[in-house]
Amino acid sequence: MGPGRWRRAWRNALRRAIRGDAGAAPPDPDDDVLHLVADGALSCALTQLMRRHGTAVYRYCREALHDATLADDVHQQVFIEAFRDLGGFARRSTLRVWLFAIARHRVLDAAKKRRRRRDSGDELEAAEPVDPQPLPGERLDDERLRRALIATMGELDERLRTALLLRYQQGFTFEDIAEVCREKSGTIRARIVRALPMVRARIEARLRAPAPTDTQDRAA
Repeated sequence: MGPGRWRRAWRNALRRAIRGDAGAAPPDPDDDVLHLVADGALSCALTQLMRRHGTAVYRYCREALHDATLADDVHQQVFIEAFRDLGGFARRSTLRVWLFAIARHRVLDAAKKRRRRRDSGDELEAAEPVDPQPLPGERLDDERLRRALIATMGELDERLRTALLLRYQQGFTFEDIAEVCREKSGTIRARIVRALPMVRARIEARLRAPAPTDTQDRAA
């Protein structure tokens, strides 16, 4: 081996040593689920996946759609699709990121169908109330703050609302959000950083507004 080739080989080996095993994906926290898939135990794998991430997926769907009934339907669709495709999971991301990518697409589909029904004059669909109530066991320090947050999130466009929910509700990294949304992590980070002052101002404005009295509630 000539000196030039030797130096290149040495540099490549050094890079591999610094990075660890080059090309090896980091371990997936849901590796036990993937082992079940590899053993052909798809039903057991889905049960474990639902037990671990089912509540988080439902919370994301509910907050994204502002509709508990529709969120239930989407939640079921997500795990039906996951069961169908688990055998072909290619490990290009973690299972959790893959699952939320499915959830985001099904949420977008559900929101489009709801808009079409409203545009066609479906009174029941248009009149369906937003469910602001917490999940059982969730504790709220300030119901008015929660309502202000829900109202503000409802005003945001889908891309920003999704990024904020994944970041602050689900605790995703910017890189994970980028995987779910198929955008660059720097774009996601900039979008969130720019939006936070606006979101905070809208929430504070709602909190400063006088709370409706019982008389106003009855009149409404």
